[in-house]
Amino acid sequence: MRSPNYSVATIRSVGLFLGLLMCSLPLVAMATEFKPPRRGIPGRREGGGTRDAFICVETKPANLTALMPQTNFGLTTAAYPRFFWYMPQTRAKFAAFSLYESSENQEDKSLVYTTTFSISGTPGIASLTLPHQATLPPLAVGKDHRWSVAIICNPNDRRRDVLVEGWVQRITPDAALSSKLARADAGDRINLYAANGIWFDTLTTLADQRCANPRDTALTSSWTTLMKSVKLDKIAGEPLIQPCNQ
Repeated sequence: MRSPNYSVATIRSVGLFLGLLMCSLPLVAMATEFKPPRRGIPGRREGGGTRDAFICVETKPANLTALMPQTNFGLTTAAYPRFFWYMPQTRAKFAAFSLYESSENQEDKSLVYTTTFSISGTPGIASLTLPHQATLPPLAVGKDHRWSVAIICNPNDRRRDVLVEGWVQRITPDAALSSKLARADAGDRINLYAANGIWFDTLTTLADQRCANPRDTALTSSWTTLMKSVKLDKIAGEPLIQPCNQ
């Protein structure tokens, strides 16, 4: 049978078309289920405060919530990690973030960073990245750090803050995982981080991809699966309210 005689120009045109088609396809991310490390530390994933403090926040669908596994403990490879929480609708005008280097029993702790910032009261997933400042050293590898976010319901009485807190530890991946991460695209990195219990990097990479590809339903589905895998079902469908240039 005689083979069809395609011209070089035709082959090049087909190749160009396929290349453009592939570039136009949305980024595909597999459903992401997180496998946390076995270690857990007592914390406060959902907002706590005095009874009258909750007057300043709307607790449906959820109160102030730290995006953390149920263990309250998360790993990161980042020197200046990004922290996430669900901000409920609130009449408060300000919130505060704090980071401490601390022992698990909190007997020895030292303040590393704190900031107070204005909030709009709009509900959704908010975040903060530790700033690269000369006065703020990178997170020390292997050290436990406690972080917290507080809604300041009454600036004249901070006992009425609604507060959440969790723990973070920076690690250095082993050579095998580092090699895999270096070769992986963004979608594969998300799943590598999740499978190896590296919470903050999983969350940050997936959030960045959602910002870059806001119409990608596969990424939205991956986010929902990730939230449900750590029992954050109530806020799985809440929008990211932070600008994408975090």
